[in-house]
Amino acid sequence: MAVGMMVASARAEVWYVPGWMRTQEPEGGAWNSFTNVFASSECAFWKWDGDHRWSTAVANADVAAVRLADELRAMPASRRAALTLVGHSLGGRIVARALAKLGGEDRKALQGILLAPAIPASDPDVERMGRGSDNPLLVVVNPQDVTLKYVYTMAGGEDGPSLGTDGSRKKLDNVVECSVPEDITDTTKIADLWGKADSVKRIANHHASFYFAELGRILEGNPSPRVQMMVPQDKVNVEWKVVDAGVWWDVLDMREGWKLERHILTKHCRILNPEKRRTAWGDERSMRESFEKVKKQLSGE
Repeated sequence: MAVGMMVASARAEVWYVPGWMRTQEPEGGAWNSFTNVFASSECAFWKWDGDHRWSTAVANADVAAVRLADELRAMPASRRAALTLVGHSLGGRIVARALAKLGGEDRKALQGILLAPAIPASDPDVERMGRGSDNPLLVVVNPQDVTLKYVYTMAGGEDGPSLGTDGSRKKLDNVVECSVPEDITDTTKIADLWGKADSVKRIANHHASFYFAELGRILEGNPSPRVQMMVPQDKVNVEWKVVDAGVWWDVLDMREGWKLERHILTKHCRILNPEKRRTAWGDERSMRESFEKVKKQLSGE
């Protein structure tokens, strides 16, 4: 079902806002994963003009966010209060911006759910988006999402890392962040032909179906127990094992094998995991904020 003319319904509604190059019609894979997760609700596909080169699609996504906000603003409050918005990748960007606009007007949808949202973690709308969601807005991320971690960060032309990789450095109002487990590509079946090859799945792990697999477990109250640590980034980071001899680095903080270190000459900082792999690096302020998030996750907060 495509959302064009909206028809009021007494049932709970869930709209799916797709990501880049999948924006005109629902198709196999991701759409089936979406309807399986929300089988008891009225599901709808929200079209937008995103089947273009990346820079054009990003600009169109921001225009689409205004249109989505207008549609939500125009509907009866009772219907909006029963509506869940689910956005993947650039679709998550659209939902985040639309809810930020609604929240500023004291209007709310029932809930926003962002899967691997392709929007800078530092974007002002990220701080405001939770205000447009009655239930806590849910952000599902994958710290090893190849598309967002490398392609988006290096070639996306955006101001900083994507929210969809490690979430936000700072706690966001009315927002809950969850990460998918490391073995998500092994445990999720993909109907598309490329999904038969495990090596390809690990590279193409931005596919919405991987995120819907974990979302289903989260909504059932059974999230995966072995999720990945979220370490918000500053500079583009390639994880590698480092020599941790303590000669050139001062240890600023430690927790359960994790270390925050500062180089004695350059003063840049890095975060090492218990396996002595560099998981993030950048300026001291950013890395201190990231390490605080690491410590909160270790303590179960």
